[in-house]
Amino acid sequence: MADMLSDGANKVTFVAAIANLAAPTTTELTGGTSLECLITADGLDISTDESVVAAPKLCETIDAEQPGRSKTTIQLTCVRKDVPAEDIAWTLLQRGLAGYVVVRRGIPVATAYAATQKVEVYPVKFGVRRPIKPEANGVEKFMSQGYNTASPNLDAVVA
Repeated sequence: MADMLSDGANKVTFVAAIANLAAPTTTELTGGTSLECLITADGLDISTDESVVAAPKLCETIDAEQPGRSKTTIQLTCVRKDVPAEDIAWTLLQRGLAGYVVVRRGIPVATAYAATQKVEVYPVKFGVRRPIKPEANGVEKFMSQGYNTASPNLDAVVA
């Protein structure tokens, strides 16, 4: 079996409303804003932290633990565009923007959303855009952080 490649095979869409997080529709997804061509190659940073619940028992000789609450953080590092109408990520990802970041992995980005495709759905509210310091031989970039507002669905299937 071959490894799933990521270059050109990660679609990222911001969607304002999704009725069912387990089964977003193709209409909902195609009505969203595609971001994958505005995010840097290493700029899709989704991480989950999970707290630990201590569960030691008097009769045991180990400090038993259980998984506790989790928190998902989404950081998008995006490029700026010099034509205002094309600077979509900068215009869209402003503080207070609420909705859903949908990620589809392992399928070429040019492939349209279709029924039965697996996607990840992250309910988010974005914070302040953070311009990134300029660098030699680089492009203007900024980072926008999405804070999870509800549990994500990592196993959603497009309806």
